[in-house]
Amino acid sequence: MDSSRVYGSLKTSRTPEYQPVSPSSLPSNACQCPHWHKLALKLSCAGLILLFLSLIGLSVLVRFLVQNPPIAKFSVATQENRTEPAGGSAMLKCPREWHSYRKKCLFISQTSGPWAEGLADCSEKEATLLIIEDEGELRFIHAFSKRKGHQFFIGLNYVPVEKIWKWVNGSTLNPDRVQIMGTNEDNSCGVISQTEVFSDFCSADNRWICQKKLKRV
Repeated sequence: MDSSRVYGSLKTSRTPEYQPVSPSSLPSNACQCPHWHKLALKLSCAGLILLFLSLIGLSVLVRFLVQNPPIAKFSVATQENRTEPAGGSAMLKCPREWHSYRKKCLFISQTSGPWAEGLADCSEKEATLLIIEDEGELRFIHAFSKRKGHQFFIGLNYVPVEKIWKWVNGSTLNPDRVQIMGTNEDNSCGVISQTEVFSDFCSADNRWICQKKLKRV
């Protein structure tokens, strides 16, 4: 047998040797991303999740505030003139052309006449002539009389049988609270001016001040 032919057949029957695959032979879609790219992707996903949770929490907070609005705070002056009674939504307020002072509504007459006319006018308005309760109210009416430039009948008259001054509600005048200037005699009624309270004839011609409680509206 020809030795060259045997050698050739043996050579072709050998198992081919392992050849390493070069990077250029890898498929084009194989992942070649560096490690920090994967880390950045994970951090981005975590950030998106936190943002989504924050949006959910914010929407819950907004809904709570809409359903539970904050309670409005009123100023001291508003509370004095408009007081909300317990157990109701109605407001306490003076009628038109009346002035508020503490828990009272005051009406200043634009006409003048005798004390009895003022008493009747206040009664028609479901009120009474003014009853001064303390020194603070006395100073307030003095200042009010000064601004208006008038003197006014109040709910005070002299009772000659008892020889005392009484308010229209039947209570006796406290001289430590209000002092009457002038004489005490029949047909005497109380008048308040810019500086004092004095005795005048009930038949004299004066304006008057009515009072009543704050009205619920």
